[in-house]
Amino acid sequence: MNLKDLNFSHRLDTSSSDLTEDFFVPALSAACRYDRGVGFFSSGWIRITSKGLIAFAANGGKARWVTSPILSEEDWEALKIGDEAKYDPVLRASLQRNISDLERALEKDSLSALAWMVADGILSFKLALPRNKLEQGEFHDKFGIFTDIDGNQISFNGSYNDSIQGTRNYESIKIFRGWDPAFEELVTDDVERFERLWNNQDANVRVFDLPEAAKEQILKLRKLDRPYPKPEWMVQDRNRISYAPAKPVLPENLKLRDYQTEAVDAWFEYKCQGFLEMATGSGKTITSLTASVRLFEQEKRLAVILAVPYQHLVDQWNKEARAFGYRPVLAYQSKRQWLNKLNTEVRDYNAGYRQFISVITTHQTFISPEFQEAIGRFDGPALLIADEAHHLGAEQSQQNYPNHIPFRLALSATPDRWFDEEGTHSLRDYFGETAFSFPLEKAIGVCLTPYYYYPRLVPLTDEELEQYEDITVKIARLMSREDEADQNALKMMLIRRAQLLNRAENKLFVLSDLIDQQSDIKHTLFYCAPGQMQEVLTLLGNQKGLFVQRFTAEEDTKDRRQRLEDFEKGLLQGLVAMKCLDEGVDVPSTKTAYLLASSSNPREFIQRRGRILRQAPGKNFSVVHDLITVPPSAWSGTPSGVSFDAERSLIRKELQRFKEFAGPAKNKHQAIDVIWEIAKRYSLMDF
Repeated sequence: MNLKDLNFSHRLDTSSSDLTEDFFVPALSAACRYDRGVGFFSSGWIRITSKGLIAFAANGGKARWVTSPILSEEDWEALKIGDEAKYDPVLRASLQRNISDLERALEKDSLSALAWMVADGILSFKLALPRNKLEQGEFHDKFGIFTDIDGNQISFNGSYNDSIQGTRNYESIKIFRGWDPAFEELVTDDVERFERLWNNQDANVRVFDLPEAAKEQILKLRKLDRPYPKPEWMVQDRNRISYAPAKPVLPENLKLRDYQTEAVDAWFEYKCQGFLEMATGSGKTITSLTASVRLFEQEKRLAVILAVPYQHLVDQWNKEARAFGYRPVLAYQSKRQWLNKLNTEVRDYNAGYRQFISVITTHQTFISPEFQEAIGRFDGPALLIADEAHHLGAEQSQQNYPNHIPFRLALSATPDRWFDEEGTHSLRDYFGETAFSFPLEKAIGVCLTPYYYYPRLVPLTDEELEQYEDITVKIARLMSREDEADQNALKMMLIRRAQLLNRAENKLFVLSDLIDQQSDIKHTLFYCAPGQMQEVLTLLGNQKGLFVQRFTAEEDTKDRRQRLEDFEKGLLQGLVAMKCLDEGVDVPSTKTAYLLASSSNPREFIQRRGRILRQAPGKNFSVVHDLITVPPSAWSGTPSGVSFDAERSLIRKELQRFKEFAGPAKNKHQAIDVIWEIAKRYSLMDF
């Protein structure tokens, strides 16, 4: 059913009609959005319209009220508690226990239902107070708009208030259908008028959200006798739960490692600017949040921006930050979901109403004009924490560094940008130098597992070697040219050569042999190149009979989460990934990894190694199989000329990663034995 299916009269009044049964209940039942501007509201209204509200909630409905600050004390308390429950998990849980049956609560305990529906985001309220030429007056308008899932709209105007008394008075409303050309303009006008009010854009009406209203003392509370007992959650839970404003605190059960304490101390010695260059898996998140607690204690007030590269990391950081007392705004996806709240919190912070505010955002949203404008109004101590900060060295990000933020903490295991000296310089110039370093060699045995490293040499086919030589010759010619066209051509040649190495045909044969040698395959990651995914899945699943699934950016968040859970439980033997597991995704149960593709970019292979070495119960060590591409003549013959130069370039490129992986491995010397003769043949013993 939609709004077009309802046959409303153009006018209804309380003398000849029942406005609740004849209009509000059916309209709510057909709608998915309800916007209401009304002079008076009471929780009794949600009780008499309960049938419609049940259907509205089932439709996924969202309602917004702009009303006057003339409320009963009980209604105000319920609204305030509902708003707090959006951000307080303890209070939310207590409400949820009480609202086991929304239909029952709507009919018999409207205060509980009102609080829960506000907490659950079904109902949202703002309070309106006239100003300027309407000073001393009251918000007395009465209009509304219903919208259904197909976008059909009806609006109504009249004298009716959302209260029990409104049903007893002589009241009337006029109803306008948006699909009727005669009334389309009237409906559009009501929609636009409501949006202006909701977004505080009317010059003569100021609109307050609930926390603002409480601080501004604009409420005119009316005392009414409650016609039913006070809800249990208002009697008990409200008395035992603390509603102190959000501020950063150390979790009671937190035990920092010595190096984490050293990192925080070092950052303060650098005047609260700089990089924490810590190995992946060493607890950068906990360390940085601890630093924010100490900075808040020093400054007595603080605004914190947490910028992370991906959306799933916003949720991950949110979980960690809440354990430290944060109640952050989550700024990603549609700005309609976060911009208004962020602006409100910034205003509160600047006015002194809040001593601490925080926002977690993606790097993409961080550099957007709307976000930059919002944080540009900070007036007071502010801290920017940038996770995987190397991403912010890109040219577009450099143009959006908020220079008015005095405290800056950058997190990265690999802060220097690959082949981007300018980007690296910009990062260092803004965030500062490395205040503390905790490399992988120190982390192994402390917070990361020891590991065994097995380089597996994979020869190029003759056809692949011919292509490699041809591409390398073209690269050599382009290296000395500086015009833009040649530099772009050079980038394309480098990409083609990397793709050739990563997708070497013989890697699948080597992988097949390695799988056959393993008696029990579980908790295993397979990193492959773009375009190689299906070949690897076919080999592992169809030919080897392993239960594996892909893990890429193409799967939605729900599927990826489920696959990680199945992997953790051992229901999946392996995950086949490209780059989606490089940063921020925790897979500590991983015991074995096969690297079929890995660029010479240190950040990429260091991040991957960090994913593999995270500690987990029952995990004493990890194993890395690295498939290294080499030319056929690497074992015999004496290459010379162009062929020798191309092959030596290939070997040098692959040895960069080998050196990084072999150095800290438990079987370092065994690994070196595999590559030593080839290194000597190409005069690369200094790897």
